[in-house]
Amino acid sequence: MATSEQQAASEPDTASRPMWRYMRRLFRAGGMFSSLRIHDFRILWFGMLFAMAAMQMNMVARSWLAYDITGSGVAIGLVALSMGVPRFIAGPFAGAAADRFDKRGLLIVTQLIRAAMALAIAALITFGLIEIWHMMVIGVFQGLTSSLMMPARTAYISDLVSEGELPNAIALDSTGRNLNRIIAPAVAGVMIWLSPAIVFYVIAGLYLLGIYTVLRLPDARPDGAQVDGVLRGATRGIAYFWEQKSLLLLLGLAITLVVFGMPYRNLLPIFQKDVFDVGPSALGLMYTAVGAGAIVASLLVAYLADSPRLQLMQLIAGVSFGLALALFALSGSYILGLALLAAVGFASQVFLTINKTLLMLASDRAYYGRVMSIYMMGFSLTPIALLPMGAAVDAVGAPVTVAAAGAVVVAVITTTGAIQGVRRRGSDALLVPSR
Repeated sequence: MATSEQQAASEPDTASRPMWRYMRRLFRAGGMFSSLRIHDFRILWFGMLFAMAAMQMNMVARSWLAYDITGSGVAIGLVALSMGVPRFIAGPFAGAAADRFDKRGLLIVTQLIRAAMALAIAALITFGLIEIWHMMVIGVFQGLTSSLMMPARTAYISDLVSEGELPNAIALDSTGRNLNRIIAPAVAGVMIWLSPAIVFYVIAGLYLLGIYTVLRLPDARPDGAQVDGVLRGATRGIAYFWEQKSLLLLLGLAITLVVFGMPYRNLLPIFQKDVFDVGPSALGLMYTAVGAGAIVASLLVAYLADSPRLQLMQLIAGVSFGLALALFALSGSYILGLALLAAVGFASQVFLTINKTLLMLASDRAYYGRVMSIYMMGFSLTPIALLPMGAAVDAVGAPVTVAAAGAVVVAVITTTGAIQGVRRRGSDALLVPSR
């Protein structure tokens, strides 16, 4: 029989075992970074870092340039709208194309077009010809290519990893995007200070690097069962989404955050210039603060990807986002604003990553591209919503407008959570993951 000393010695080891397992899972690749062990997904992940850096830099530079040319919040909204409307209209067809054609080829073509558009803006700036209508025309092409690139990339992930690794892979895809949200905006801010044209030349180069990397991946063509044309495929995709009530509810939550919450990103140049009275390099740090919070969030979700409490976490994150956004808008302090932007980035990323994961888990594999295209159509509403928000900024100011938007997010998501009766134990009331 064991002595009392032996029993006492064994107790700490037994008690600490759950914590040891937690720490081991946290830092080993088999947990938080498990999907990166898959060779082709690792190539896609690293390759898309270039494209995501280009997209983040373009968002900063485009908004800054529109406001610098006109001094109007409505102009920012118009430039964003020129991207959002074609992306919204083309969404179902782009998703059907992602399910029907080679996803690798779609990624190559769309990045090549976006590189050409960036070079066009850079040339116009270099020769002193840039006008707001140029940015709107180019925005149409950027919106169309975005409607193809984003669903194809997300659906491509499902071709490269197993279903069990899919939640982790989606979260790590968000992590890569958020790495760029830390670095790329700060770099863009410095480049704007040096010369706005430099930013767009670099954006074009990053897209070309992304193409070089994607060329190393295998083709991702659907199997012979996928025979629908793009038009019929789009129709069937809309019908499928409409029939799945869990998908509609998840999309509704995402649209709430997108329409009322996410336009703040395009309005940050106004806070930089008129509210906080700081320079362009400080604008880059504001976007970086958002990215810093977002990358912590995406790593957390990658670790908790198999948690049964994802739905509850999503609702809490949505409410936290609205509160943090309202506090940022009313802070009046650049330093405090940076801290609150980090909280905004953290909460929004937890919400959106979980929302995207639940959508994929609740969808049939054959419809991944179309489901994600409809999801991205929701994001196309950001620039559409930005136009009236830009008008509100011109009328009552950016702080009041953004604070009111944050309050709406809190109200809608709190009401949704109460109606669905999501209990503290975190049952997934909105998700029916079985297929």
